[in-house]
Amino acid sequence: MKSTYIPKIEEENLIQYMDKVNLSDRDKEIARAFIEDKPTYRELGEKYGISHERIRQIIIKFAQKAHHYYKLDHK
Repeated sequence: MKSTYIPKIEEENLIQYMDKVNLSDRDKEIARAFIEDKPTYRELGEKYGISHERIRQIIIKFAQKAHHYYKLDHK
């Protein structure tokens, strides 16, 4: 199932909410690398020693949490 949150990362400039979301430092680092460097899930997985599916889950979790703050700012 494809996430509707991934496209929102760029559309809503969700990286600006990185400091507000409640994620581990490693997960924030992964999300930031995904947004800034545009690697594949597999490339990030190899870099961090986790599966590409786990990378996808982390990115979606970041996008969901950041989108919440985006909605609060744009009522």
